This record gives sequence, C-alpha cells and structure tokens, in this order.
Amino acid sequence: MKIVEEATTSADGTRIGWERHGAGEPVLVLHGGARAARHYRALAAALAGRFSVLAVDRRGRGLSPSLGAWRGMDTEVEDVAAVMQATGATQIFGHSGGAIVALEAARRLPVRRLALYEPPVCLEKFLPLDWVPSFRAALDAGHSARAMALFLRGLRMGPPIELPVWLLAVLARVMLLGADGREMAELLRTVPRDLEAIGSLGTDIARYRDVRCTTLLLAGTRSPAYLLEATAQLDLTLPDVRRADIPGADHNAPDVHAPEVVAAHLTSFFDPAPAPSAVAAAASVG
Repeated sequence: MKIVEEATTSADGTRIGWERHGAGEPVLVLHGGARAARHYRALAAALAGRFSVLAVDRRGRGLSPSLGAWRGMDTEVEDVAAVMQATGATQIFGHSGGAIVALEAARRLPVRRLALYEPPVCLEKFLPLDWVPSFRAALDAGHSARAMALFLRGLRMGPPIELPVWLLAVLARVMLLGADGREMAELLRTVPRDLEAIGSLGTDIARYRDVRCTTLLLAGTRSPAYLLEATAQLDLTLPDVRRADIPGADHNAPDVHAPEVVAAHLTSFFDPAPAPSAVAAAASVG
C-alpha cells in the first residue's frame, strides 16, 4: 500500500505531518504515548479500503519533529485543528494519550464523529503517579532501560509488574536493542509532556459533557483496571456514546495486537453503510 507523506503548519508556525493511507472520507488517527504514526500502519491498512486514513505524528515525533512553542493541551488541539482545516477531516480516532487529545479537540472543534480507545481521563484519580519523578530523573540521566521499567510498572503494562525495577530494567534493556529500541528510547522522552498535558485537565470528568458529537468508546477486556474504570466513567459522562468491549484485547490492540479487530469496529462506526459489494450481493439475492 502506498503511503503519502503530507504536512501543514499549525497556529504557531510549527510543521505538523502525517501519513496518508488509502482514499475516501478522511479519518484522523492520533497515536498514543511513546508511539508515532508509523506504529498504526496495520490499522491504517485495514481501514484504507474505505477511508483516507491520516495518521498524524503528534508534535515532537516523526514527521512533526519540532516542539515549537508547545503550551500543553492547547497546542495539541491547535495542531489537530490545523490538520482538520488542511484535509477537511471531521472524524477522529484517538488511542490512549491521543484519545485525550481527540476528546479535547471534540470539545472545541467541529468534530462530527469521534472514536476513542481507552483514553486515560482523570488519570490521577484512577492511577498513582508517585513513580513519575523517578521516571523523569532516569530520562534526564540517560538511563533509558530504568526509565522504561518505571514506565511499564507505573502504567501496569508489559512484563509482570510485580518484578523489582532492577529486573524489569534488565528486560527493558533487551527491548531497547536495535533501531526500534533506539526509537522507543527517544519516544519515551515524549511521555512527560503527555502526562503534563493530561494532568493539566484536572480530575473532573464532567468536562466531557461538552462533547456533543457521536462517540464510540472502545476498550479491551485484558487492559489494566484503571483504564477500564476510566472508560466506564467516561461512558456515563459523554452525552451521545456507544461502547464496545473487545474480548481478549489489551491496551495495545490498535497498534500492536489487534489492529484489524479495532479497524472493523471503526469501519462500522465511521461508515455504517454496507460496502458496495455487499449492496450488490443483496440486490442479486432479492
């Protein structure tokens, strides 16, 4: 599948780039924390037969390398607004931290349809963040393996979190080998910004009553409990919401473990009409 690289300029003059996959009505894809647009290529490929998938590199990553004058969530939403204006997109899918950005965009911008996979809303309310200072210190000291261990343990993902940090760091050192590992080490440095932006929104989930567009809320049944609790609370808060739980899926279903399954849910949500082949088949039977 051909991937086209495109870009526009955000409000502060910073370049924001994205990968375009397929043709059809545009759908923005906003990646999660410590991820980039390229990690969603399998998801984009599964959607590209029906949509023009715009996998955005959020500021400071990939095709959007400059931080520019980053001011937290306001800047993140301005970047989404710039891409929407440049492409005409009004439908957004966000994963994890990208889902928080998508939620905020839907509060402020003319988003028509919104799909979210496990947005960590009101994070401090559902998850202890006492590990974050040590995580920042490890990053500042260049100790990427220790930072990865603290990140995985803090977010309750990856290897068994009961393992001591030193042993997790040994495992993380293996994970960080090679080109992909070096990229992961660099992407880890974007996590404090995501945490800062999410934290600036506070812990009052009622703010999301302002999201008026139709919203699909997705979650995996094997995801950490705090993410499922946050999803449940958001399900009770959004005015126009439908929810789908994916059996056996975890937090990395969209980008790693089950992109095709997630894409099937997104396809039926963003384009509920049957595919032309299905219409033709039904007509022939009739």
